[in-house]
Amino acid sequence: MRRTAPFFAGLLALPLVLAGCDDEPAAEPETPATQEPAEEPTAEAEATEPPGPPEDNSEACARMVMVAWQGAAHAPETITRSKEEARERAEALRARVEGGEALAEVAREESDAPSSAARGGAIGTFAREDWPALHGALEEPLFAVGVGALTPVIEADYGYAFAERCAVEKVHTRHILVRYAGAKNAGEEIERTQEEALALTRQLRERIDGGEDFAEVAREHSEDGSAERGGDLGSVGRGLFQPPFEEAAFALEVGALSEPVETVYGFHLIERLPDGEEDAAE
Repeated sequence: MRRTAPFFAGLLALPLVLAGCDDEPAAEPETPATQEPAEEPTAEAEATEPPGPPEDNSEACARMVMVAWQGAAHAPETITRSKEEARERAEALRARVEGGEALAEVAREESDAPSSAARGGAIGTFAREDWPALHGALEEPLFAVGVGALTPVIEADYGYAFAERCAVEKVHTRHILVRYAGAKNAGEEIERTQEEALALTRQLRERIDGGEDFAEVAREHSEDGSAERGGDLGSVGRGLFQPPFEEAAFALEVGALSEPVETVYGFHLIERLPDGEEDAAE
């Protein structure tokens, strides 16, 4: 019988924000007249150099904070700040991250890019040759820095942005998607309720846990384009899945099957596969 793993539903846990100490330094004690003043420390307090690009610089993961201005591409009508105000705000937000705040937290609270903001600023993991044109302005600055480092604030069509390069982490999964009426991208033919979809997902899980082949059950019941591949989604980096799916997928051990995981598309059963493993059946 396969191993099972608990369902890690909901949004990703928010990173902690490290607060700096704002206390004034204590007054220096007076040096007694009979003693020489203490020598200044000889070690220089130099700023740590940011890490350089990794040896294998062919792929990158990124989190972004974006500040739009009135009239920028895709900017909603609610954005009224000027271009100069947008740049000043972006620089201020970058300074907060440099000062110790987690970029993911700043992105959730402040970024004007709603899709990536909901994922803590994550825009995905891409090979350099597949870098998305939408974020083309970030490509060169991002690939020029190391993991954990920030790019400068750059100007893009949609606003001023800065990004943090994150470590490339991938997970190979296959899944079964059960949609319900009203879920995102559910066709008119989908009439089952949310409760019925959850019940069906649990039934499919019982069949797989009882020994039926995951790929065959996926081909028969999954309601997305991966069904013909037995549900195989390949090896995908962070930032491209819906947050509840991504959290559950990375939490699974290889070979484990998740409990039903709900995203905006419906309910998923997720199985984690070994990295690099090809789908057994075409």
